[in-house]
Amino acid sequence: MAEKIKVAMICSFSNPMVRKHYKTKVNPVLRYILNKKGQSTNENVDSAVWNTNAIREFEKIEEVELHVITPVRYLSEKEVQFTINGVHYHFFRDENSGLFSQIYYQVFSKHKSLFPGNRSYIKKYIRKIQPHIVHVIGAENPQYSLGLLDVPEGIPTILQLQALLERLVNVTQVPLEKVSFAYKGKLERQLIQRADYIGTEVKEFQEYISREIKPDARFLSISIAMGKDIDLSETEKRYDFVYFAAGISKAGDDALKAFAIAQKKHPQISLHFVGGYDESFRNELDKIIEAHGLQENVTFAGRLPTLDDVILEIRKARYALLPLKMDFVPNTIREAMSNGLPVITTITEGGTTELNSEGETVLLSAQGDYGAMAVNIDRLLTEEGLADRLKTNAAKLEARQTNNYEMMLRWTEAYKRIKRDSK
Repeated sequence: MAEKIKVAMICSFSNPMVRKHYKTKVNPVLRYILNKKGQSTNENVDSAVWNTNAIREFEKIEEVELHVITPVRYLSEKEVQFTINGVHYHFFRDENSGLFSQIYYQVFSKHKSLFPGNRSYIKKYIRKIQPHIVHVIGAENPQYSLGLLDVPEGIPTILQLQALLERLVNVTQVPLEKVSFAYKGKLERQLIQRADYIGTEVKEFQEYISREIKPDARFLSISIAMGKDIDLSETEKRYDFVYFAAGISKAGDDALKAFAIAQKKHPQISLHFVGGYDESFRNELDKIIEAHGLQENVTFAGRLPTLDDVILEIRKARYALLPLKMDFVPNTIREAMSNGLPVITTITEGGTTELNSEGETVLLSAQGDYGAMAVNIDRLLTEEGLADRLKTNAAKLEARQTNNYEMMLRWTEAYKRIKRDSK
């Protein structure tokens, strides 16, 4: 029998299956401080479903021995290791889980940290596992992605891109985003220069990297796994529009501003937010709501514990209002399309524009053009047959693209080539 390809996947995610194997514990003073700021300390919620779905497909692929390395905020023990269905998990406590470390991080090092504590755990696991390949999912998350810099020479590395923040530093007009993108973009550049292979199907990413960062970059045409299966069954509707994300600060303000314009023409329409937020962002939204008299039109569900809960909640809406600031095609758009919600979003070249390459699947407008987004809201509400046409086209597109097993087989073929070429 051929030797299995041993792969160390460095990423972040959470689901009920793995949470059965560990507990979290938050310092009560830290919990009080963060709760006062509107920041959740509940780590028992689903996140990064694309990583969960990728891992589950590898349970079926016998050629790969998968080891998953993940930091867990507020893990009660220093580290927890276990195996489920042939996949090996190596979890460790994130270095900013304690009272003083979290305060120091928030006040002093949030946009400077190189995460030495997390990296020491990742180095230890790499030494223990001795993988043939290291695959880092998400360059924009330095709390674990910087572990790629410490992988010994001779072990091939893949950096899987979910975003390319360096490109956005001069695009965003939000001061805090500009600081965050500059910090993460600088680290992202270092990771790209160090990685042996870059995983992305986005041509704009490939062209930018080849032109601006690494002319001799080697690309793998692989993407992350997608969300849940297509379900177009009818459900009771309580809201007209929904905006949802793990954290609604991603672009919830843009959704609300466009909605406020459309509501002047359609006074009875409603917008429902699903996802976490801190106190300052909620205050920002509340000011917009008050200024436009939207108190009866806008509701908040907060952050829900599991992806299934999120899906059940968004299916209570007729349409999805999902403007973007940075993502090319986030999983939220895929999830809305897979659940029969016609989508209004914004243009990301090579991203959302590709969704309409074979027919109108989503309604698009320029980023930051709230008036144009409001026109698309009006179109959905008034144009006969438009919503059904978008639902039909979206379902066809998702049926062609949402095959996580096939994508993980492509990852496996890439692993085989890299292992063979590295001998």
